[in-house]
Amino acid sequence: MDGEREAKRFQSPLFIQYEKVLEDGSFALPVAAPVRDISTVGVSFCAVEKMNLHSKVRITFFVDEKKVSFIGSVVRIEISKDAPSGFLLGAKIEDINEADRTRLNLFIKKIDIRNVLSELELEGVIDIHFVAGYPPIIKKIGELVIQKGEPLGKDTLKSLFLNILDQDRYKKFMEEKEMNFVFAYEEGKRFRVNLHMQQDRMEAVFRLIPSQVSLPHQLGLPPVVEDLITRNKKGLILVAGRTGAGKTTTLASMVEVLNNKRKGIIISIEKPIEYIHANKKCIIKQREVGRDTLSFSNASKNALRQNPDVLVIGEILDVETMEVAITAAETGMLVLTSIHAPDSSQALDRIISFFPAELQKHMLTRLSLVLKGIITQDLIPRIDGKGLIVAAEILVVNDAMKRVVRDGDWKQIPTIVQTGRDIGMQSMRYSLEQYFNKGLIDLEYLREYV
Repeated sequence: MDGEREAKRFQSPLFIQYEKVLEDGSFALPVAAPVRDISTVGVSFCAVEKMNLHSKVRITFFVDEKKVSFIGSVVRIEISKDAPSGFLLGAKIEDINEADRTRLNLFIKKIDIRNVLSELELEGVIDIHFVAGYPPIIKKIGELVIQKGEPLGKDTLKSLFLNILDQDRYKKFMEEKEMNFVFAYEEGKRFRVNLHMQQDRMEAVFRLIPSQVSLPHQLGLPPVVEDLITRNKKGLILVAGRTGAGKTTTLASMVEVLNNKRKGIIISIEKPIEYIHANKKCIIKQREVGRDTLSFSNASKNALRQNPDVLVIGEILDVETMEVAITAAETGMLVLTSIHAPDSSQALDRIISFFPAELQKHMLTRLSLVLKGIITQDLIPRIDGKGLIVAAEILVVNDAMKRVVRDGDWKQIPTIVQTGRDIGMQSMRYSLEQYFNKGLIDLEYLREYV
């Protein structure tokens, strides 16, 4: 089957109907069979019976309710445990009409993710949404742009996504119905992919990951952030914010500061791994939850036995991981992690809420001794439409703040931040005011904090 072996094959969850062509030219009873892969020159499918080489079959299938049919010749027979009869057959197209040829070629084109992405203008793109019944939808600052071209149907999208998942990931997705992973498109272009089900259809959001890891000041964060990282050899630094506020990017920028300035071992536990760090002064071990480890808590516990200088936990989701983070900071590591919260008060409140009431006073005392700072951030659209800027509340833990944490008296935090301006503290309101005064953001974003 030389032609098909040269043609690019794509996995597909389609089912075909095949009918053996009898000697008199009539057709045997139709049989349904699952497809393994498909190309512009033929199809491989799991047959319910063994056939002879060069046997003729009529193959019919539907893609998004559009019928494709052709006469094929069996040119490959393989033994396969996945096939009901143990046989996998490869059929090469011998006779197909022009309309069916066009539909088949268009289908193959639309399930090739690299072909789909190559036709999109990625400048200024935040997300690419793949929604059944539409062409790709581009999300930019303040707008959605539906691309021109043929809509992507349910069957097409399922085949498209199947071809960027390995078997383990596909099996896990079918069990859990959602998945996050990183897809490398080409040199320097990587996407964080969220794959999910919506009304029994596979759909996805692709977010473009910057090719270079920026340092905190390049992201727009104030100098005190780099100072916090380099000054503290141990302790806990939190990055807080809503979903999509850039917490992962800020954590990566912190790691890059350490990689440039300090010698040591950094263990980073992530889901998924978005930014790839090259070892400079540090040895960086990046472990992906779901592939290299089962969970944040498992990996964090085991990291204590690997003796790193810095432990990066991509996200705090449960009491076990929070306990390990505090313990690691107590034993002399610098721990960097993120938590979902809109400000410092709610970040601290969420941490304590992980623990039962009888342990909360004890945990506040422990937290007051290891916490070094909280960076709470949000991404705000620039008024000129040229991307997003980072607005941030910066809380540096001084002696006064240690007492506040120990007592759990969060209402004192705004005063602590206001009086701590000389050591780099700032409120979210102050950050937004600076941007507004420079003409970078709209008044509506400032009003939210006034």
